[in-house]
Amino acid sequence: MSEVLIQLFVQLISDYTGLRIRTQDREALCRKLGSRIRTLKLSSPEDYYKLLEGGIDPNNSFSGIAAQGEWRELITLLTTGESYFFRDSGQFWLLENVLLPELIADQRQISRSAGNAKPSLRIWSAGCSTGEEPYSLAILLTQLIPDWENWNLFILGTDINHESISQAQQGLYSPWSFRMIEPERLPQYFQQRKNQWKVEEKYRRLVTFRVGNLARDRFPDLTGDLAHLDLIICRNVFVYFEYEVIGEILGKFAKTLRPGGYLMTAHAELHGQNLEQFTPKVFAQSVVYQCRDNSSVNIPVSPYQGYNLPSSFPLPSSSGSATPPKFEPVKNNIPRHRYQPPRYQSSTSSPDLTLKNSDISVLLQKAETLFNADRLDESLQTFQDIVRLQPRHFQAYYLIAKIYANLGNYHQAERYCQQAISIDALSVQPYYIMAHIAEEKGELDRAKYWLKRILYLAPLSLSAYLELGAIYERESDLKRANKMRRTAL
Repeated sequence: MSEVLIQLFVQLISDYTGLRIRTQDREALCRKLGSRIRTLKLSSPEDYYKLLEGGIDPNNSFSGIAAQGEWRELITLLTTGESYFFRDSGQFWLLENVLLPELIADQRQISRSAGNAKPSLRIWSAGCSTGEEPYSLAILLTQLIPDWENWNLFILGTDINHESISQAQQGLYSPWSFRMIEPERLPQYFQQRKNQWKVEEKYRRLVTFRVGNLARDRFPDLTGDLAHLDLIICRNVFVYFEYEVIGEILGKFAKTLRPGGYLMTAHAELHGQNLEQFTPKVFAQSVVYQCRDNSSVNIPVSPYQGYNLPSSFPLPSSSGSATPPKFEPVKNNIPRHRYQPPRYQSSTSSPDLTLKNSDISVLLQKAETLFNADRLDESLQTFQDIVRLQPRHFQAYYLIAKIYANLGNYHQAERYCQQAISIDALSVQPYYIMAHIAEEKGELDRAKYWLKRILYLAPLSLSAYLELGAIYERESDLKRANKMRRTAL
């Protein structure tokens, strides 16, 4: 297949699904396209392209119905879902202790104001894969609302993959989907079926599943279910999408949420996007985005007040350079800390105004001295004292992340890196830690993503070029490895 035709397929797939086909994925794409061409017994790749094009162009001579059916088959090959119950304990802690209680209280008040009408809560899990996330939300809501049976609870799960939605509707899962739930708690929510577990009927009734294409579907749909939502959760989805498509979907999400409703994504997925329709709210566990009500003056104060959220990253001056942080790969025999969600700290909390900058400097110097002496526990405690006193202290969050990384507690390290990034998105230091953690975990594509982010911010970062070259060499991509090293030279 020619390079020109491959690029046409890549563009067509992007137009239809929003999916980003990376250069390193094109060989796999060709194999999948070839598989479908052989199955359909078509004479050429060009014929297959015309068939798929019929799903976009209604004037195409091929049957639109046939094209839609073929897109369904191809999307199954192009997308793979990975999910499990109560994924990302930090974000679920935030849902359980902050966001959902706030939304529930709001809806109770609305119900009383309307003369004790039945309260409602409307949630959309966009890109729900095989359904673990919306079912987790159903379980959580029944715990938070004692009289939940007297509510109109609407939980929608959508995904572009038909097979994933079919599995979600069955509600039957293997033990691998429960790796965040203690085994003794499973019978409370699931019925055992041999070596699998089926979601209890009362939770299944709360969730509606349907196939959905975030890139092409029109929403809000005022005649259907997708309007006036209280919460949209779209996690680990945008990482697969083209940058421009993410912006278009964000615009549709903003119109689909009610004013004051929340959007939750995975960490850093909206980096560089235009968020003018949302108020970002920073919590220790995650950044969430509250839909603005431009007609109202009662908009919560954003923790980003005084900080410009860039729609794109400006390049630094040519004289700039970046020094990568110290990061020692941990040995496998170092004990790892078990993650415990931290206690909630309000994103609107203010630093102690009576505290002098000189006092913070003394604490910072003490913490750094302890860190350099490898007294990590004492250093960690001092840095945490600093962020309690000044919740937007970039250096403290960054160094806490570095300590956790050196202790091998990657989950906590990544979480504090995200906190540092939310304060200063243009500093490359946290991105180095994220890249090294990804490489340690064997997630080479993710490591390359963070290193490229560094080069975008600081084009003279020699270490990033050399580390990218080393990764490309591990992948036997010597052409790119040599290019990175030549650029560094």
